[in-house]
Amino acid sequence: MTTTTDFTAESSKVELKAGAFTLLKLCMPELDADAIDGLLCERIAKAPDFFRNTPIVIDLTESEMEMAGSDLAVAVGAIRGYGLIPVGVRGGSKEFQEQARLLELAVFSDTRRTAKKESTKRSRTPSSSMPVATKVVDTPVRSGQRVYAQGDLVLLAPVSSGAEVVANGSIHAYTSIRGRVLAGVRGDEQAAIFCKDLRAELVSIAGRYKVSEDLDARFMGRLVRVTLLGDALVFKKL
Repeated sequence: MTTTTDFTAESSKVELKAGAFTLLKLCMPELDADAIDGLLCERIAKAPDFFRNTPIVIDLTESEMEMAGSDLAVAVGAIRGYGLIPVGVRGGSKEFQEQARLLELAVFSDTRRTAKKESTKRSRTPSSSMPVATKVVDTPVRSGQRVYAQGDLVLLAPVSSGAEVVANGSIHAYTSIRGRVLAGVRGDEQAAIFCKDLRAELVSIAGRYKVSEDLDARFMGRLVRVTLLGDALVFKKL
């Protein structure tokens, strides 16, 4: 007699869970391998360790052109040549997205139109949702750890190098940050970062960022407020 084994969810150690990850985006109005080469050459020269083996998405959602897929393989090759790992694309034509699938890249949905529709809908309909509570962390965030807040994030303990703190809203750090600090990750351009002792590897608001090599030495190790003005991060001593 043949015996079969039923691998149920209770007996299996394998789980499928949703996760939230911060992905670097390469945003451009058109596919231009030379422009990609120039940009990555400049940025990686300043922070080679930060970009090494970093996953990246090719984002064409701001493009006014219907992007074909013929140059995608060249662009992907240029990106991989700098040690980054292209994992997907956003935007572009159906042909472009089909080419991405052939290259085994994920195709991320263009959320701009959906977000615009939802924003219009909310403006016409009174909101009954409760405000998102502020998340407070009073234990150290160590290398390799990641803390995420749906609203604002308050840090009462140090953030080590190699750690990451992420918030949809603003981040208030009453201690030292040596890892990555990302505020307004869902596109909130009014978000801000307040840090008592700024020593971060990366600072980002609503997708605009600076790595430590690009930070003005005047603000390192100081009490600082970071805001977004247009597409530029603005640092101010407090």
